[in-house]
Amino acid sequence: MTIRLTPDQEQRLQAVIRRGSYESIDQVVEAALAAVEQRSIAAFDGITEEMEALLADGLASKELTESEFWESVDIRTDAMLVEHQSGRHS
Repeated sequence: MTIRLTPDQEQRLQAVIRRGSYESIDQVVEAALAAVEQRSIAAFDGITEEMEALLADGLASKELTESEFWESVDIRTDAMLVEHQSGRHS
C-alpha cells in the first residue's frame, strides 16, 4: 500500500520523530492506527489516560520488540474494553 502525505503531514510526522517520541515512521503510523482503532470501537468511551500510559510504558520499554509491544497493547486494550463494557473500572 502506498500512502501519500501532504507536505504539511510529512513535516508533522518528521517533527514527531525529531522530538524523540518515536524512532521511525512505522512507529508513528502504528500509534496513529491504535488511536483510530480506540476511537472507533463501538461503546468505548475511552479511558485516554490509561491508553496513553500503556503506550508510553510500551515505548519506554526496550525489552519488547515492536510486534511484542503492539501485541501487549492489543491484549491490555481488549481487557480494558471488556472491563468497561461490564461496568467495572480499575
